[in-house]
Formats: sequence, structure tokens, C-alpha cells
Amino acid sequence: MNTASIHDIYNQYLQGLHVSRPIAEASVQLPVHEPIGDGVIQRLVTHSGMEIVYADYRLSANHAFRFSSEAAMVELSFCLEGAGEVCVSGERHELSAGTCYLHFMERFDAAFEYDERSPMRSVAVGIPLQLFHRFLGDEPRGSRNFTGVLGSRSFRKFQKPIDPQVSYIVQQMLDCPFHHTARRLYLEGKALELLGIHFQTFLFEQEQDKSLARLSKSDLDKIREAGHILLQRMDCPPSLLELSRMVGLNDFKLKIGFKEHFGTTVFGYLRDKRMEHAMKLLLSGEMNVTQTAGQVGYANLSHFSEAFRKKFGINPSELLRRQ
Repeated sequence: MNTASIHDIYNQYLQGLHVSRPIAEASVQLPVHEPIGDGVIQRLVTHSGMEIVYADYRLSANHAFRFSSEAAMVELSFCLEGAGEVCVSGERHELSAGTCYLHFMERFDAAFEYDERSPMRSVAVGIPLQLFHRFLGDEPRGSRNFTGVLGSRSFRKFQKPIDPQVSYIVQQMLDCPFHHTARRLYLEGKALELLGIHFQTFLFEQEQDKSLARLSKSDLDKIREAGHILLQRMDCPPSLLELSRMVGLNDFKLKIGFKEHFGTTVFGYLRDKRMEHAMKLLLSGEMNVTQTAGQVGYANLSHFSEAFRKKFGINPSELLRRQ
């Protein structure tokens, strides 16, 4: 397959949204017009041939379209806002906000149904098949190569919630401060970082991860409730045992379920959310470093500064000076 094939897939997708302009440059911004909706879709082709697509639009009404392609592609995508369904080669899949997807596809037909009730925001990274093979060149052949993953199907999907680490990298891409060639290099680097994380998660995880206890819908509801409690009490969080009792789930299932659902440990999740909230407070200009540390539950200022620096690569005091 040549790299133009992945661009053809995106061309057909955009034609379904009445945005029908093939990408002829390294980067292009395409408006979404009425009567379909209002917004913009940005396309960028990296030096290695990947395509990065950022969509941010609101539909004027529920919208459905379909297309077919003989092309092959691996796609990593992040649904940030919105809802919808896609039926690929006869299989229906839901699209939901806060979820990342790793898709493998070849010779497929797809039908999309989008809901107009909320804005659509997503980031997708399309990887040509030849590039995917180069990425996995040192891996043993079999279940980890494209044919092994896809098998006899024309489409396969892996999915998981977007965890805080991944959310931060995606936001860095959206906030890219560079232009032209520097922007292409920066976004390609971030895309590769995301691919490394999700190839590890979906393709290279050890067998022990497959033996995780299966969680019922009730268990998942309790794990989400635990995450909500931590957000509400980040300044004075409960212990793991206290949290387990509060949601009615034993601590083992809580730890396993948190890792499975949020992609991190209970207190790794808490730490990331504290730092994200601290970043917002500092950028707002409403609080100094000491006040911010206390607001997110750090009594020790040096511990807060160290955690912030590990998360964002900058000291909180330096961040304030730069504003």
C-alpha cells in the first residue's frame, strides 16, 4: 500500500461531512459549513507520512453517511467530546467521549451516525501500513503484525478510557506553540509518544494483564464513583481502605479496577488530577504557589513543587514568572 491510501480514507470521510478537499499541502484547515454544521477540521501530514486530523465542530442535525475503501490503515483516535455510532463491515461500535481507540482496517465499508446534541471534538493519527511495519520491525511476526492483529476480519478495534497522562499529551498537541516545519516535527513527536503508550497497552501487555478479574457493570459504577470522590476531596482524600468502604468494593477489586478503567493506580489518578487542577489555578492568576498547593492538598510546598515539575517539566514558581 502507498501512503496516499490513508489520505484517501480521510478524504472520503470528510466528503461525508461535505468537506471535500483532498490534502495537497503538509497542513490544511477546512471549515465545516451549514447546513451540515459549524466548525473546523485540521489535517496535517507528518514527515514520516502519518496524517493527524483534529476535528472541532457542532452538527446542525443528526447526520449519517457511509463510504467504502480498499485501503489499509492503523488509526489511533481520541474522542474528546461528542457521541455517535459507526458500523464497520456489519459490526456496530459506539463512539463515546473520553475514550481512545486503536483501529486496524483494510478493505472495509463504514457507516457513521453522529448525534447533533453535543459538539464533536476528536484527534486522530492515521498510520500507513508500511510505516506500521517499520515501527514493529524488531517484533516477532505473528499476532503483533497487521495481518496477525486483523486476522480474517476487515476491521478490529481496541479501546480504553483516556487516562490523565494521555489527556495531557493530547492537550499539548492542541496547544502546540510552533508553526510550519517545527509544528510538524513537534506534533509527530507527540503522536509517536501516544503510539508507543497505546501499542504497549493494546499489543504488548504481558499475559498477566489478561488474567485481571472481570469487573461487572456494578463494579465499574463503584470505581467511577471512587474516582468522583477523589476529585471532590483532593484536598483531603480518604485512604484506600476508607475509599473501598465508601463505595462498597473491596480494596483488591478497587485497585485492579482503577488500573483497568483509568489506566493508573488510585493515587496515581489522584496525583494527576491534583496537578491538572493546580495548573488551572496557577494559569488563572487567582492564587500563588503556596495557596495552590494547599488547595490541592499539599501541606509541604517542596513536595508540591516536585510533583508539579515531574508532571509538567517546569516549577510552579517559574510558570507564574512566565505569565
